[in-house]
Amino acid sequence: MKHSSIVITGTEVQKLKELILDGLEKAGLQIGEDYTIHLEETDPQEQLEIPKEISSYYFNEMSQLNNDLTNMQRELAKANAGLNKLVEIRNRFVGMAAHDLRNPIGIIRSFSEYLIAEFKTSTNTDTLEVAKIIHSTAIFMQRLVDGILDVSSMQSGTVVLNTQKVDLNQLFEEIVNVNKILAKAHEIKILYLGLDAPVLAEIDHVKIRQVINNLINNSVKYSPDGSTITCRSILHDACFHFYVQDEGPGIAKEDQSVIFEPFKRLSNNEGRQKSVGLGLSIAKNIISAHGGDIWVESEAGHGAKFCFSLPINIKSD
Repeated sequence: MKHSSIVITGTEVQKLKELILDGLEKAGLQIGEDYTIHLEETDPQEQLEIPKEISSYYFNEMSQLNNDLTNMQRELAKANAGLNKLVEIRNRFVGMAAHDLRNPIGIIRSFSEYLIAEFKTSTNTDTLEVAKIIHSTAIFMQRLVDGILDVSSMQSGTVVLNTQKVDLNQLFEEIVNVNKILAKAHEIKILYLGLDAPVLAEIDHVKIRQVINNLINNSVKYSPDGSTITCRSILHDACFHFYVQDEGPGIAKEDQSVIFEPFKRLSNNEGRQKSVGLGLSIAKNIISAHGGDIWVESEAGHGAKFCFSLPINIKSD
């Protein structure tokens, strides 16, 4: 194909040149193959000179492409609006269903606890074991329903933070100390390396407590008996950082990219308890609502380190 030549002169035509190049590219024409451009240093008052037959073709192409782009944007906006409506309906339905399941599951759990107490001294060990299975299953289902309600609420954009000023260092130490008692059942030691001075911040301490408990419980779940879990708080770049590091099996690279999504479980899911697959998703929503970030650092076979930051009005005394 014989090249057409566009001669651009003057210093006031840069924007027009960019417009022409953009249109040529969208038309599928390749520079050096379908056309060439020559830039000449001339008087600033000189005008842009383009052969009429070439300028007419390319400007028509650009006009059509711009119209097509406008129509595509309009259709995309309609599709997004419809999708948002469907998501809203889905979240409302899931929330109603989960809420209605709460009461019967609570009743099943209560009656199973009653049966366990009744058959503790009985010689009928089979019945006792059945009652224990019902009880553990009810607890799992209750945790699942609570998680679904949390996720549904957060995805609907209704994450409400009841913030108040608290000492993050003291709060985190209290939460870790409670988990130390629970971890003793598996001979797991939990260390907390905090800061020397108070760190005050406006946060929803109930939701942040939920995040920390989830991270530590996960570490206990996947850590071998007799191992150590290290929790640490640091200040970095005007943010409060907290991390939980364990000596468990670690997390494979393919799992790390999806682990904070709802209902995602590890490919090597060999913890002490059943995993609902919602805890980390809820934690991510809570931290994001605070304006922070949460992530994981791990290599398979070398433990996992979960971290989050809280960059919200942090003041150190």
